[in-house]
Amino acid sequence: MFDPKQIEAAQSRMESARSLVDAECQEAAAILLDESPDFNVRYTQEGRNNTRFVYDEYGAQALQDGVSVFEGFTMPRGQKWQKLSLVDRELSAVVENAQWLEKVEDRLFALRNDPESGFVTNIHSFSEMLLSMWGGSIYVDKRYDDYGRFAGISYQAEDPAGVWVERTKEGTIKRLHRLLILTAEQVVDTWGDDAPKSAREAMQGMTPRPDKEIEILHVIERNGRRIEGRLDMAGKPWIGCYYSRPDKAVFKTGGYDALPRIVAVFARKASKNYGRSPGLRVLPALRASQIMMQDRVLGVEYQLKRPMLAEDDDLDQGVIDLGPFGITYGGMENGRPKLQPLMDAPNLQDAAGLHAEVHQVLDRAFWRDLLQLNRELKTHISAYRTKAEEGEKGVLLAPLARQEQELFAPMTARELHIMWDEGMLEDMPPRLRDYFGRGGKLKLGYDNPLNQMMLANEAAAYLQTAEQVATIAPFDPSAVGEFTREYPLAKVIPGLGRANGIPAKWQATDDEKAQSDAQAAQQQQLQQLIQVAPAIADASKSAAEAGAISGIGA
Repeated sequence: MFDPKQIEAAQSRMESARSLVDAECQEAAAILLDESPDFNVRYTQEGRNNTRFVYDEYGAQALQDGVSVFEGFTMPRGQKWQKLSLVDRELSAVVENAQWLEKVEDRLFALRNDPESGFVTNIHSFSEMLLSMWGGSIYVDKRYDDYGRFAGISYQAEDPAGVWVERTKEGTIKRLHRLLILTAEQVVDTWGDDAPKSAREAMQGMTPRPDKEIEILHVIERNGRRIEGRLDMAGKPWIGCYYSRPDKAVFKTGGYDALPRIVAVFARKASKNYGRSPGLRVLPALRASQIMMQDRVLGVEYQLKRPMLAEDDDLDQGVIDLGPFGITYGGMENGRPKLQPLMDAPNLQDAAGLHAEVHQVLDRAFWRDLLQLNRELKTHISAYRTKAEEGEKGVLLAPLARQEQELFAPMTARELHIMWDEGMLEDMPPRLRDYFGRGGKLKLGYDNPLNQMMLANEAAAYLQTAEQVATIAPFDPSAVGEFTREYPLAKVIPGLGRANGIPAKWQATDDEKAQSDAQAAQQQQLQQLIQVAPAIADASKSAAEAGAISGIGA
């Protein structure tokens, strides 16, 4: 099913097609990524210090803030930010089904937040690449303990320099290659008896070479000849193999229900295989910032160490002291200095202003300017204005929501297939088993600060209307009643809570609401009883007195 010649041809074709993109990524990596300054998967040196090549670290710091914005607004730590529902709304409304989907959300949340899964660390590395390179890649697979038992899901961010893709005309991935450069020992440890010949030979003989590097390609393609109903490789939507380049041989083939290597881009034109990140878009500003920093440093040096002119070389043997209170003997003749500055000290204000403008470009590229809203004290601004500003921020951050399609949807599909394989979804209700058996689909939702800000415009519209009604109310008291009748608080308050980011787990359940209503009714009855108690007491007293008088008369 896999031809070594076709694999090599595809790899050569994809490397050639991406050469110009790689050149840009190399330049951006040298400025933004101090830990991985080389965009070349074949020639990297661990521990290399890249800071000596960077003169202005502003761009690298802005990238880290951008990563924090992306992770904080889309994947808030400690919050169950992803929701599962059914495309069939009628089935979604069934309490048993909704409760089971919530259990699946909890299990998925636990798998991701398992400290040994590597989710947090690798998502951070993935985010750095997504916002600085052509895109990012992350490998989602099963994780096993030392005894070979399933222990959860592992997440491994990958260097995009070693990942190549080709897409269909619709823009979906049809072919993916991942280059792994491993030692012979790593290859044998990973694949055992299935390891390619070159790796096994390097581990044997009189002079073993366990550190010999071997290039392995992981090849994944869409299965264009999928056979419906087959449970083996032929029935899977994705097929893959490992290919040893030294041996020119395919080994370890198989199939996947969901793509295990998730490749996401920040923005991409329909006809392109690779994307454009905020870092690549502002590459001219990154270049200019480095040059400007060098020029400003040079200007300060000219102010402190100005080049001098001399009439003759009489001072060759003298000592020119440029330090504080330094005295240069022989530097004057007839009361006139023998040394004169070559040029006036430069004015650095214009350079500083121009450099600040470049930094503003970087701040906008990585959403740093939006973070200022949270740092300002706005006690004098109305609730409507605050929500309106949050809504505007949501509009500007809306491009981040594209990762719901690029990253979260394929990653969730892979995670759910792993959970199914390991029996973690076996307790689904019978109606759902039949639903999924007929090809039913899940609907993904997101409860994160980004979506909450995108709802802020709705909250702002309500608060603005409420302020206007409050202005009318002194002239017509019925305005408040009309407003609450048109927009009942039972609907408005939950919506405001979502827009303000109140956690869903704080929201009362139907049972808790019923209990609260019962307590309120009981309290109301008690209050009414307290109010009528004096009248009842007076009536009883009067009745008793009347009975006593009647008894005397008898």
